[in-house]
Amino acid sequence: MCCALLAGVFLMAGCDSAPGTEDVFQQPPVVSNLVVTPDVVAATPGVESQVEVLVSFSATDANDDLEQVFVTVQASASGGAPLGQEILPATSGQQQATVLVTLPAGTAGSFPVVVTASDARGAIGNKLVGRLDVTGSNAPPEIVAIDMPDAVQRPAAGQPPVSIPIVATVSDPDGLANIARVEVIVNGGVTLLLCDDGDRGTCNAGFGSSGDETRGDGRFTLTIALAAENAAGPNSFEFKAVDRTGLESVSITRILEVQ
Repeated sequence: MCCALLAGVFLMAGCDSAPGTEDVFQQPPVVSNLVVTPDVVAATPGVESQVEVLVSFSATDANDDLEQVFVTVQASASGGAPLGQEILPATSGQQQATVLVTLPAGTAGSFPVVVTASDARGAIGNKLVGRLDVTGSNAPPEIVAIDMPDAVQRPAAGQPPVSIPIVATVSDPDGLANIARVEVIVNGGVTLLLCDDGDRGTCNAGFGSSGDETRGDGRFTLTIALAAENAAGPNSFEFKAVDRTGLESVSITRILEVQ
């Protein structure tokens, strides 16, 4: 009963511990005072590049058995292969690490800089998170061409739907890897993605395969099906490309006349 009552008010280790006591020699290490220099770097447009980033921080441990510090520049907030990492012996107090960061072609955006420390017992302390901003050319992507018919005839009643591939050729001054998405708004309502996925069907979940021919060639494809029961008349398709920093291309609108 003692533990149940106390758990609602204080998160205590156990009811058999003396009030106010804590074994400081079992505490994990603590890192603080994170500074990333520089915290903004420029990627080289279109090619892989490398930059050195100085990460300084303070490390402490109650029983003075610091062992290692891990400094990681992550590829994204959810992890993945790091852009750069250093593992170094930990010393108490302020210290720093020089991390060589590899920026793949088209890299841009904000990337977490994570610092943690471990002690001789293998205990991992808190996670300190900073940020490294990577800028590109500050120029938006461009939709170079749209390949789609101006008009299409509906199939006769009882006949199978007609497949219509729609292809947007897109470029970006920072490279194709910097393109986050290519989308089309159909009739001012539904937004669909065009895929440069080699027909893997990964862009629009549940919508079927894209019909894309070659992955990573800058030709983003959406394949739609026109059935006999579809209404005749004009349909608008508004295309837009967005890069990884949020820059948007000029939108292009095309009309598909269903006959």
